[in-house]
Amino acid sequence: MIGKERILRTSVAGLMLATCSLFSLIYMQRIEKWVLEWFMVLRPGSFIYDLWQSPTIQTDMDLYIFNWTNSEDVSNTSIKPRFEELGPYHFTEKMQKLNVQWHDENSTVSYMRKSRFDFVPEKSAGLPTDPVVAPNLIIVGLYQKMLRLNPFFRSVIVMALNVYGKETTIVQTAGEWMFDGFDTPLIKMGKALPPGLVPEMDFAYDKVGYAYPRNGSTEIYGHHNVYTGRDNFEKLGQIARWRYNNVSEASPRCKLKGSTGEFHPTPLVKGKPISYFLPDLCREFQIDYFGTTTFRGVDAFVYKGSARNMANGTDNPDNSCYCQDNCQEVRSGLLNISSCLYGAPVFASYPHFYLADPYYVEQVEGMKPDKDRHEMVVILEPKTGMLLEMKARLMAALLVEPKTQPLYRNARKTFFPLIWADYRVQITDDLLFYLKLIPIAEWAGKVCGVLGVVLGVVMLFYYPYQWIWKKRYMQRIEINTLDVTRTPESTKSSGGVEESSLLMGLTYTGAKEDVRYPC
Repeated sequence: MIGKERILRTSVAGLMLATCSLFSLIYMQRIEKWVLEWFMVLRPGSFIYDLWQSPTIQTDMDLYIFNWTNSEDVSNTSIKPRFEELGPYHFTEKMQKLNVQWHDENSTVSYMRKSRFDFVPEKSAGLPTDPVVAPNLIIVGLYQKMLRLNPFFRSVIVMALNVYGKETTIVQTAGEWMFDGFDTPLIKMGKALPPGLVPEMDFAYDKVGYAYPRNGSTEIYGHHNVYTGRDNFEKLGQIARWRYNNVSEASPRCKLKGSTGEFHPTPLVKGKPISYFLPDLCREFQIDYFGTTTFRGVDAFVYKGSARNMANGTDNPDNSCYCQDNCQEVRSGLLNISSCLYGAPVFASYPHFYLADPYYVEQVEGMKPDKDRHEMVVILEPKTGMLLEMKARLMAALLVEPKTQPLYRNARKTFFPLIWADYRVQITDDLLFYLKLIPIAEWAGKVCGVLGVVLGVVMLFYYPYQWIWKKRYMQRIEINTLDVTRTPESTKSSGGVEESSLLMGLTYTGAKEDVRYPC
């Protein structure tokens, strides 16, 4: 006989296995979410921390610079400014985070971002030595700042501009306009003045350039403070403070919001836009949900930059917080980022004014908006929020306004395109391999759950069933034994033959004689 203790242990184990397996099947999504949260929360020494601190993903960047080809006609309002696109100038970016500090009291981490850009000649259509003619953005910026000065300081700057600021254009090489930067007499004069005497002449850097001093420096990107997701997973990777402030430099009325790029609130929701905090814009930038796709075998959500994302505060109330003095005057398609560039009237848009009000394209010659080349696209894995592919494309344009800039008093009000960047990022094969394991793990979990329930039920009822079956079998044997041991009544066969079966012998009775056969 099977021991009762063995039966009890097996049944209890089966009950626990079936219960746990059934529980895992019912709460499979919650368990999966808990595992992902545990894996993705930023903490020192974790696997995800190493990928976050020194990303293995390589960023490819193409820069395109606009060359002003008819600058000599700037005073002729009947002639539109004409621009020629130079490039691409291809660079690879290697980014890392420095001075990482953890703040357990509010579940955040602080760091400085540093990027290194390397020029790749074989993938470029131009050289850093190419000459580029552009509007004199230094003078334009100073005239814009003068609007807020008192008469005395305004006269000081006007005198300086009368000596050093008579040129409507600046001619420098493409490399100087991009990362190298260049010096000017106005910057030297500003550095010679006592600090704070004329704040508008306090230039932030010793050189001028569209991307200076971005290469190899942490100054442009500034100090970041982001949530680790430990206390609230929905805040993972979201900006908390930038440059030690929790409001946007684009407008002090706007709180900082958006992802710094590595993480997004998960799981992603269909139809809901995602948002990034872009230091280049000093603000949050939303990208609208577009649909679903399959990216190299992984189900993904697609997000694309829309006209709504670049609309002014009137057409898109979500952007009203960032409206400045000329918000109503600027048609949809451009975002005012002058506060990011020390007061210079610079605006961000999609390249070639793609999806912007047609007014901007009509003001200049050389603009060719193209969906394939100028559209912003982001593809994310919906359960983890990990980036699969990104094509981020943005352009900077300078507002030249005769009524506030005497240097261009005879010109027409125009947004001059300066430069645009095409960032392209794609997930590495090793990270994509881990993402492909997620559906496999889900399938395996469901199969194991079903098998666990079946095996648990079998273990729970196997020995009790065996015990019941054997008990019934023994009862049947006892009944049969009793039937064969008692003397049966004689019955007559159809041929007049009587048969009786005895325990120790068999008797056959014929019509006239008896024959006994010993057993």
